[in-house]
Amino acid sequence: MPGEVILIIEDDVHIGGLVAQVLREAGYGPVLVRDVNAARAWGEGGNVPAAVLSDLMVTGSPGPDRLAAVLSQIFPGAPVALMTGVPRNRRAALGVTHDRIIEKPFELETLLDAASGMLAARAASDGEGT
Repeated sequence: MPGEVILIIEDDVHIGGLVAQVLREAGYGPVLVRDVNAARAWGEGGNVPAAVLSDLMVTGSPGPDRLAAVLSQIFPGAPVALMTGVPRNRRAALGVTHDRIIEKPFELETLLDAASGMLAARAASDGEGT
């Protein structure tokens, strides 16, 4: 579903820029912000993403165990995926139970598969109400 807006929350300039570039080249409309507060402000400005892609340990996070839930509250209906270099066993110890994780370092194809999967999941859930 190219053209759809994907909000990227990433405080590492290089990673955020690369993710935005890859999504833009694939035809998506990436919006890059550096922290959770900027994401909230963007949403309060009337902007609505089709999906959210966030670093797990991003600035302004309420904690790795609560980040996905908070982003889902800010952007209801938008699927959320978390990018992280934190190993699986450490994520479990941190209480991270979110099921949509993109492990860093990732292949660009993995990123694109995650983006299309999130948008397909959103389309399927939107279709359930019709």
